[in-house]
Amino acid sequence: MILNKDSQIGMAEGLQSAAALKSGTRFRVISSDADPVRELGDEALMAVHAAGSEEAFAELVRRHQKGVLNYMYRMLQNRHVAEELTQEVFMALVKNAQRYQPTAKFTTYLYAIASNIVSKEWQRTKRRPKLFSFSSFLGGKSHDEDDFNPLEHVGDARASVLADFQRVEISEAVNAALKHLPDHQREAFVLLRFHNLSYEEIANITDTPVGTVKSRVVRAERALRPLLERFREYV
Repeated sequence: MILNKDSQIGMAEGLQSAAALKSGTRFRVISSDADPVRELGDEALMAVHAAGSEEAFAELVRRHQKGVLNYMYRMLQNRHVAEELTQEVFMALVKNAQRYQPTAKFTTYLYAIASNIVSKEWQRTKRRPKLFSFSSFLGGKSHDEDDFNPLEHVGDARASVLADFQRVEISEAVNAALKHLPDHQREAFVLLRFHNLSYEEIANITDTPVGTVKSRVVRAERALRPLLERFREYV
């Protein structure tokens, strides 16, 4: 439910336009004799994007916006904030395109940007006064939780398995369980289990020792286990 196809296209087009304005660079379409954009790896796309290719940037957005948006939502539990900050992530790609060096996997670079933006949002949230919520008082779901399926785009074999069972109930249970985790435990767990990143990649993304990342994942799984006991067969 994160974004339908039209919304995804709209976000991609909006990001391209905003990127062109912010960078002050006139994007160009790569020549027809070049390799088709969709055949290029992420690192090569960044190089072509740095040279001014609008198509390369659009392809990076197409490949990764869904994953970044899911990550943002799971970290912040707010659909609208997640969408705004996802755009910030891709604007950062534009801003830093000339300085990008493929010393690590592109996804490590991308999620390091996203993690930094999330950390800043966590700090802003902690400084904001908490407002009384009638929805919480009445035991109802907040607007941000309405119809949001956090497992809709897991992207691995588990997604098809979960779809055959009580998908909505399981999704809501996982989403509710993640809220109980401390911020950094939730981040390590989500990056490992939902985005299939290695412990080493997560350590680079979060600027944390590998041992600390492993410890956070273990603690997260230990905390989630009793909360998801009913669904251990599927999750």
